[in-house]
Parts: sequence; structure tokens; C-alpha cells
Amino acid sequence: MDVFELPFNQFVGIEPSPDNEYLLFLNEKDIYHNHLKTVHASAQFALAEATSGFFLISQFRELTNIFPVVRKVEIKYKKPAQGCLYSKAGFIGTERERIIKELNERKRVLISVRVLLYDSGGNNVMQADFEWFLAMK
Repeated sequence: MDVFELPFNQFVGIEPSPDNEYLLFLNEKDIYHNHLKTVHASAQFALAEATSGFFLISQFRELTNIFPVVRKVEIKYKKPAQGCLYSKAGFIGTERERIIKELNERKRVLISVRVLLYDSGGNNVMQADFEWFLAMK
């Protein structure tokens, strides 16, 4: 799965980050604004969800037979977002090796990924915790 090939992500305009400190990027466009002229919550969520999937798949590139599905998301919007958005991600409370072991033993695992979004000013504007169900085909 390539998150950049998904039609919705193409429609929204999600791209690899031009800054190596981050994973993905959403450029500044008026169409992402809400009634307060800040970045709309749904645009932020779209970037966070794509980042979560991108991170997850990048951690298991050697496993070509996995099937990830989002089960649950918890979001906290921290500050109004201005300008471009950048994302980071990491596992919550687990290690890659444990995930691989459980996948090999049970053929499925629940994984939690935390995504942080930052705006052009470097402000952490959103935190989202994604719970993924990951199964081997």
C-alpha cells in the first residue's frame, strides 16, 4: 500500500515532507481553511491518518502479506493550525520486534501509533492516537 496512490490522499494533496524532520506534508491552501481562517479539523485529520498508515507500512516493508485496518482514533486538537502542516509518528508502548513476534505467532496484532502535527510556526497543533488491526493475509 502506498498512501500517495490513494485517490483521497491525492485529492487532498498529501505529500512527502520537504523537511527531513517530518514524514508528510500538507501545503497551505485556502481550501483547507475553516470559518476562523485556520486549518480545518478534517484537513488535519486527513494528514494524520495518512501519516499513521505511512509510518506503519514503512516499519514493515519486508512483510508483503500484511493487511492494516484502522480500528479506533483518539484526537486532541491543541492549537489553531496556521499555514503548512507537517507530521511525525511513532509507536505507542510497543517495539517493532514484539509486533513482528506476535504477527508470526498469532498472524494478527493490535498496534497503536501516535501522530503529531506541526504548523508553519512549529506549533504542535494536533495529537492523534491510531489503533490499527494488522493481520497477515
